[in-house]
Amino acid sequence: MSSFATENRFMNTVLAVDPAIDGEIIHTMAAELQIRYSEPQRYYHTLEHISYMLKALESSGRSSEMLELAIWFHDCVYDPVKGGPSNELESIRVFETFVDTTKSRAMAALRVSVSTLIEATIQHRVPDVLPAQLCASDVTVFLDLDMSILAETPEVYDKYSQQIRWEYAHVLAKDYGSMDGQAKENILREIRRLEMTSDADI
Repeated sequence: MSSFATENRFMNTVLAVDPAIDGEIIHTMAAELQIRYSEPQRYYHTLEHISYMLKALESSGRSSEMLELAIWFHDCVYDPVKGGPSNELESIRVFETFVDTTKSRAMAALRVSVSTLIEATIQHRVPDVLPAQLCASDVTVFLDLDMSILAETPEVYDKYSQQIRWEYAHVLAKDYGSMDGQAKENILREIRRLEMTSDADI
């Protein structure tokens, strides 16, 4: 499968926001992202995850530079030991530093929206208050893309589950098992809720 998470893709996204941004600045950030997403502690949260989300975004018909930038940066800092919200907040700082480096008013205009999208992944829900330029449907699309692996085939999901276990190798098996079990209970409860909602709409 060809990757969507390429340096050219990132450069084209940024230049679509502002063609006047120095190409060397974009190249440097693209190289940094490649390094970050190739860190040894990552098994699932890699460039493959970014590529998967970019491809899914394109298929959704909701593509925008704002959503693409949020995808690129949302997991750029990932330390399973620290966990959230540290990872998300540090990822936001990386994005905002990049925005400052570009000295682009167009990029600055996207700053709050992209940061809000990344921050929404802490609790994986639409924030109660959104910036004027960001609508709830954009947040919903982004969060759905981030968790769309859960709707994959059993084989793909099993691979995802194993990769997450590897990332959390520092967690004792009994503790991981309790968290894994609770996560599955939450998913089943959400499925039942959706089924009840669907039945009520008929």
